[in-house]
Amino acid sequence: MEATRTHPSARPGSTRTRVGAGRRWRRVAVVVPGCLLAGCSVVATPDSPPASGGAFGPHGAMGYVVCPTAVTPVELVSRTAEAPIPLPLQGTPPLGSFAIATSPDGRAAYVATQTTTPAGATDDVVVPVDLVDQRAGRPIVLPGHAGTRAVVVMHDGRTVLVADGTTVVPVDPATRAVGTALDLGPGRTISGMALSPVTPVLYVAVPDAVVPVDTATARAGAPITTGLTVSSVSSPHGLVVSADGATLYVVGQGGVDFGGRLVPVTTATGAVGPATSFDQFGIADPAAVAESPDGRTVLVADTANNWIVPVPVATLGTPSAPVHLPAGASASAHPSDIVVGPGATGAFVVVGLDSVLPYEPSTATFGRAVPVCAGASSMAVTGG
Repeated sequence: MEATRTHPSARPGSTRTRVGAGRRWRRVAVVVPGCLLAGCSVVATPDSPPASGGAFGPHGAMGYVVCPTAVTPVELVSRTAEAPIPLPLQGTPPLGSFAIATSPDGRAAYVATQTTTPAGATDDVVVPVDLVDQRAGRPIVLPGHAGTRAVVVMHDGRTVLVADGTTVVPVDPATRAVGTALDLGPGRTISGMALSPVTPVLYVAVPDAVVPVDTATARAGAPITTGLTVSSVSSPHGLVVSADGATLYVVGQGGVDFGGRLVPVTTATGAVGPATSFDQFGIADPAAVAESPDGRTVLVADTANNWIVPVPVATLGTPSAPVHLPAGASASAHPSDIVVGPGATGAFVVVGLDSVLPYEPSTATFGRAVPVCAGASSMAVTGG
C-alpha cells in the first residue's frame, strides 16, 4: 500500500470524538511535543477522583502475561509465576487477537480480547482485572467485531483505549461506559499502540505508517509513513516511545525483500530517520520492541530467528549481533513480545506461547524460563 507523506506541521485530520462518555471535562495545560498549532497544549481529564491505593499496587514488581482464557501473574524479582487468573470468556479468541495493559497504580489490568455470545456471535470486549483481589470482572462489550490487538491505559488511569479493528475505542472502567470510537479509516487496521510517557499523544501502528492521536481532543494527525508492514506474529508492542518521549521506535518488515527493520521517528516533528536493517543477520521478522532501562539500547524480538537484536541508540544504524534464545527455552520459541520491568528487574520475553524468559540487557544473558498459561502472547508490567 502506497502512503502519502504529509509535512509534520500539517494540521491533524478533522475526525473528532470525546474520549469517554457522559462525563464533564476540565482542561489542564500541558505542552504536547509535535503539536505545532495554537490550542493544542491542553489535556482533557475527567473530574472524578483518582483511583485509591498505593503508587504501585500491593505486590511490588509484577508482570502479567495474557493468554486466551487467563492471565498469569509473574513476580519479577523472584521470577516466579503465581496462579493464573481465569478470564470470564466463552470460546477461544484467534491467536494474537488479545492484549493486556496495566493501570499506573498497578491495581488493575485490562485485557482486550474476544468472546463468543450464546447465539454464537463474536463480541470484541475489554475485561477489567482487579490485581489486588486477583479476580477478573465482567467483560465490557465494544462496538466493533474486527478483533482487538492492543490496549493502553491513560496516565491518570481513568480511561482505557482499545484498538478495535481500524478504530480506537475509549472506555471508562469505573462506569463501564464506552465512548465514541475514533475511526482511522479503511485499510488502517491497528496492530499496536504506544502512549507517550510524557504527553497525551497516542501512537497507533497501521500498515505502512503510524498515526499520532492527540487524546486531549481525540484528533488523529496525518499518518507518518514508515514503509513497514506488521510482523507475521500479531504483537501489541511493535512500537515503543523512549522514556524521555523524544523518539518513537517502530519495527516490522520492509525494504525490497521485506526484511526486518527498525525505524526511528522524532516525536517533536514527525520526521522519520534512516531505517536500521537486519538483513545482514538473515531472515528477520521483528515482533516487538522495547527500550533498555538505561535508554542506551533498543531491544528487538525477532520471531523468525528466535533471537533478540540489541541496537545501540548512539549508533542506531549499526545493530549489535543477535543474542539467540537458549536451547530448550520452550518447545517452540518464537518470541511474540518483549517488555522491560521496573528498576533492575531486567527485560522479559514471551516465548513459545507458554513461558516467559528473563533477559538481562547489560550482559545479554537469559535467565531460567518461567512457565505461564498456555497460548501466551503479550505481557504488561507494574511496580517499582
